[in-house]
Amino acid sequence: MNTMPRFSPVRVVRHSTGEIKTVGNADDAWKTLLDDWPADEGSCFMSALLICMDVQRGERPPEEARLAFIAAAVEAGVPLLS
Repeated sequence: MNTMPRFSPVRVVRHSTGEIKTVGNADDAWKTLLDDWPADEGSCFMSALLICMDVQRGERPPEEARLAFIAAAVEAGVPLLS
């Protein structure tokens, strides 16, 4: 069972397939950044990875991972859907 605290979902267009992916917790965000991101560099990208890990360890609130993920998406030009 997934007990990772959730945040308000963010929908992005997947880089590899063009499909829409809904990200709703730090674990989903972290996996998406590592597995399906157009670039593995950038200050927002690196920050989002670190913040997601902190949230996974219970050291930060989930909303911080959401905001960092959105910033990484903007930085990388990943389309966000409302």
